[in-house]
Amino acid sequence: METNDRFRQYLENQMPDEYRRLLKIEEANEVAMQLPKDEITLRLEALGFNRRAVTAMSDTHCFSTPCDKGGEYNLVIQKGAGIYSRSGELSIRYEQGVDVWKSCGRILKEGFYTLDEFTLLVEKMERSHWYREKKDKKRLPILSILQRKVYDGLPLIFGWSQGKEIATGSGMPARTAQRFFGNHSLFQKVSIGTYMKKILYDEV
Repeated sequence: METNDRFRQYLENQMPDEYRRLLKIEEANEVAMQLPKDEITLRLEALGFNRRAVTAMSDTHCFSTPCDKGGEYNLVIQKGAGIYSRSGELSIRYEQGVDVWKSCGRILKEGFYTLDEFTLLVEKMERSHWYREKKDKKRLPILSILQRKVYDGLPLIFGWSQGKEIATGSGMPARTAQRFFGNHSLFQKVSIGTYMKKILYDEV
Protein backbone atom coordinates (compact mmCIF):
# COMPACT_ATOMS: atom_id res chain seq x y z
CA MET A 1 0.00 0.00 0.00
CA GLU A 2 1.30 3.47 -0.92
CA THR A 3 2.24 5.89 1.87
CA ASN A 4 -0.49 8.31 0.79
CA ASP A 5 -3.08 5.51 0.86
CA ARG A 6 -2.02 4.55 4.37
CA PHE A 7 -2.31 8.15 5.50
CA ARG A 8 -5.80 8.43 4.03
CA GLN A 9 -6.87 5.17 5.62
CA TYR A 10 -5.49 6.33 8.98
CA LEU A 11 -7.39 9.61 8.72
CA GLU A 12 -10.62 7.89 7.72
CA ASN A 13 -10.42 5.43 10.61
CA GLN A 14 -8.92 7.55 13.36
CA MET A 15 -9.79 11.16 12.46
CA PRO A 16 -13.02 11.18 10.44
CA ASP A 17 -13.49 14.96 10.73
CA GLU A 18 -10.00 15.59 9.32
CA TYR A 19 -10.68 13.04 6.58
CA ARG A 20 -13.85 14.86 5.50
CA ARG A 21 -11.88 18.09 5.49
CA LEU A 22 -9.24 16.49 3.27
CA LEU A 23 -11.93 15.37 0.82
CA LYS A 24 -13.28 18.93 0.64
CA ILE A 25 -9.79 20.28 -0.06
CA GLU A 26 -9.24 17.73 -2.82
CA GLU A 27 -12.63 18.55 -4.33
CA ALA A 28 -11.78 22.27 -4.28
CA ASN A 29 -8.48 21.50 -6.06
CA GLU A 30 -10.28 19.54 -8.77
CA VAL A 31 -12.76 22.39 -9.26
CA ALA A 32 -9.88 24.89 -9.46
CA MET A 33 -8.26 22.86 -12.25
CA GLN A 34 -11.48 23.20 -14.30
CA LEU A 35 -11.85 26.97 -13.89
CA PRO A 36 -10.94 29.29 -16.80
CA LYS A 37 -7.16 29.69 -17.04
CA ASP A 38 -5.53 33.02 -16.38
CA GLU A 39 -3.33 34.80 -18.91
CA ILE A 40 0.02 33.56 -17.56
CA THR A 41 -1.17 29.93 -17.63
CA LEU A 42 -2.34 30.26 -21.23
CA ARG A 43 0.95 31.86 -22.26
CA LEU A 44 2.99 29.14 -20.54
CA GLU A 45 0.93 26.39 -22.15
CA ALA A 46 1.49 28.02 -25.55
CA LEU A 47 5.22 27.58 -24.87
CA GLY A 48 4.86 23.88 -24.07
CA PHE A 49 4.47 24.06 -20.28
CA ASN A 50 1.85 21.81 -18.68
CA ARG A 51 -0.14 22.77 -15.58
CA ARG A 52 -0.37 19.56 -13.57
CA ALA A 53 -2.02 20.63 -10.31
CA VAL A 54 -3.69 23.51 -8.51
CA THR A 55 -3.95 23.94 -4.76
CA ALA A 56 -7.08 26.06 -4.46
CA MET A 57 -6.66 27.12 -0.85
CA SER A 58 -3.28 28.78 -1.42
CA ASP A 59 -3.83 29.55 -5.14
CA THR A 60 -0.71 27.57 -6.04
CA HIS A 61 -0.21 26.38 -9.63
CA CYS A 62 2.29 23.61 -10.42
CA PHE A 63 3.73 23.22 -13.93
CA SER A 64 6.03 20.84 -15.72
CA THR A 65 8.43 22.56 -18.12
CA PRO A 66 9.16 21.49 -21.72
CA CYS A 67 12.39 19.92 -20.36
CA ASP A 68 10.59 17.67 -17.84
CA LYS A 69 10.78 14.28 -19.57
CA GLY A 70 9.12 12.50 -16.66
CA GLY A 71 6.29 14.99 -16.42
CA GLU A 72 7.26 16.09 -12.92
CA TYR A 73 6.50 19.69 -12.07
CA ASN A 74 9.51 21.93 -11.57
CA LEU A 75 7.82 25.32 -11.68
CA VAL A 76 5.42 26.58 -9.00
CA ILE A 77 3.48 29.84 -9.18
CA GLN A 78 2.42 30.95 -5.71
CA LYS A 79 -0.35 33.54 -5.81
CA GLY A 80 -1.77 33.08 -2.32
CA ALA A 81 -0.48 33.85 1.16
CA GLY A 82 1.52 30.65 1.67
CA ILE A 83 1.36 26.88 2.01
CA TYR A 84 -1.49 25.12 3.75
CA SER A 85 -1.25 21.78 5.52
CA ARG A 86 -3.41 18.74 4.73
CA SER A 87 -5.76 19.81 7.49
CA GLY A 88 -6.19 23.25 5.95
CA GLU A 89 -4.00 25.27 8.34
CA LEU A 90 -1.63 27.94 7.01
CA SER A 91 1.73 26.32 7.76
CA ILE A 92 4.18 28.52 5.84
CA ARG A 93 3.68 32.15 4.93
CA TYR A 94 5.79 33.81 2.23
CA GLU A 95 5.60 36.38 -0.51
CA GLN A 96 3.92 35.73 -3.83
CA GLY A 97 6.20 34.62 -6.61
CA VAL A 98 7.46 31.81 -8.81
CA ASP A 99 9.83 29.02 -7.78
CA VAL A 100 11.77 27.35 -10.58
CA TRP A 101 13.35 24.16 -9.27
CA LYS A 102 15.21 23.14 -12.42
CA SER A 103 16.56 25.23 -15.31
CA CYS A 104 15.11 24.78 -18.80
CA GLY A 105 16.93 26.47 -21.67
CA ARG A 106 19.05 29.59 -21.45
CA ILE A 107 16.29 31.88 -20.18
CA LEU A 108 14.40 29.89 -17.54
CA LYS A 109 16.95 29.38 -14.77
CA GLU A 110 16.57 27.81 -11.34
CA GLY A 111 15.65 30.34 -8.67
CA PHE A 112 12.88 32.49 -7.20
CA TYR A 113 11.19 35.30 -9.15
CA THR A 114 8.60 37.87 -8.23
CA LEU A 115 5.44 37.76 -10.33
CA ASP A 116 6.59 40.87 -12.24
CA GLU A 117 10.04 39.40 -12.85
CA PHE A 118 8.51 36.17 -14.11
CA THR A 119 6.18 38.03 -16.49
CA LEU A 120 9.28 39.62 -18.09
CA LEU A 121 10.85 36.15 -18.26
CA VAL A 122 7.82 34.77 -20.11
CA GLU A 123 8.07 37.63 -22.62
CA LYS A 124 11.71 36.68 -23.29
CA MET A 125 10.75 33.03 -23.77
CA GLU A 126 7.99 34.02 -26.20
CA ARG A 127 10.59 35.83 -28.32
CA SER A 128 12.98 32.85 -28.23
CA HIS A 129 13.07 30.39 -31.13
CA TRP A 130 14.30 27.66 -28.72
CA TYR A 131 11.13 27.60 -26.62
CA ARG A 132 8.85 27.86 -29.64
CA GLU A 133 10.65 24.91 -31.24
CA LYS A 134 10.31 22.92 -28.03
CA LYS A 135 6.59 23.61 -27.98
CA ASP A 136 6.06 22.88 -31.67
CA LYS A 137 8.17 19.69 -31.45
CA LYS A 138 10.26 20.77 -34.41
CA ARG A 139 13.52 19.71 -32.75
CA LEU A 140 13.24 16.19 -34.19
CA PRO A 141 15.72 13.41 -33.44
CA ILE A 142 18.56 13.18 -35.95
CA LEU A 143 18.50 9.77 -37.63
CA SER A 144 21.13 8.03 -39.71
CA ILE A 145 20.23 6.99 -43.28
CA LEU A 146 19.66 3.40 -42.09
CA GLN A 147 17.55 4.47 -39.09
CA ARG A 148 15.40 6.71 -41.30
CA LYS A 149 14.97 3.87 -43.81
CA VAL A 150 13.78 1.51 -41.05
CA TYR A 151 11.58 4.15 -39.43
CA ASP A 152 9.86 5.05 -42.69
CA GLY A 153 9.33 1.37 -43.47
CA LEU A 154 7.51 0.67 -40.20
CA PRO A 155 3.71 0.97 -39.95
CA LEU A 156 2.25 3.32 -37.35
CA ILE A 157 1.67 0.44 -34.91
CA PHE A 158 3.71 -2.76 -35.18
CA GLY A 159 4.71 -5.83 -33.25
CA TRP A 160 8.27 -6.78 -32.38
CA SER A 161 8.42 -9.61 -34.93
CA GLN A 162 7.16 -7.37 -37.73
CA GLY A 163 9.50 -4.56 -36.73
CA LYS A 164 12.47 -6.92 -36.52
CA GLU A 165 11.71 -8.32 -40.00
CA ILE A 166 11.52 -4.81 -41.51
CA ALA A 167 14.70 -3.71 -39.71
CA THR A 168 16.80 -6.75 -40.66
CA GLY A 169 15.45 -6.56 -44.20
CA SER A 170 16.80 -3.01 -44.37
CA GLY A 171 20.22 -4.08 -43.07
CA MET A 172 19.86 -3.29 -39.35
CA PRO A 173 20.98 -6.05 -36.96
CA ALA A 174 18.28 -7.42 -34.63
CA ARG A 175 20.05 -6.22 -31.44
CA THR A 176 20.41 -2.74 -32.90
CA ALA A 177 16.73 -2.78 -33.86
CA GLN A 178 15.78 -3.70 -30.29
CA ARG A 179 17.70 -0.68 -28.97
CA PHE A 180 16.25 1.49 -31.73
CA PHE A 181 12.66 0.55 -30.82
CA GLY A 182 13.49 1.49 -27.21
CA ASN A 183 14.09 5.14 -28.21
CA HIS A 184 11.30 6.94 -26.32
CA SER A 185 11.59 10.00 -28.55
CA LEU A 186 10.59 7.91 -31.55
CA PHE A 187 8.45 5.07 -30.21
CA GLN A 188 5.86 4.45 -27.53
CA LYS A 189 5.40 0.95 -26.13
CA VAL A 190 1.64 0.48 -26.18
CA SER A 191 1.71 -3.09 -24.84
CA ILE A 192 4.11 -5.99 -24.43
CA GLY A 193 5.82 -6.48 -27.77
CA THR A 194 3.81 -3.75 -29.53
CA TYR A 195 5.13 -0.29 -30.45
CA MET A 196 3.72 2.91 -31.94
CA LYS A 197 5.62 5.54 -33.90
CA LYS A 198 5.49 8.98 -32.28
CA ILE A 199 6.63 11.05 -35.26
CA LEU A 200 5.26 10.97 -38.80
CA TYR A 201 8.02 12.81 -40.68
CA ASP A 202 5.94 13.31 -43.80
CA GLU A 203 3.43 15.32 -41.76
CA VAL A 204 5.97 17.55 -40.03
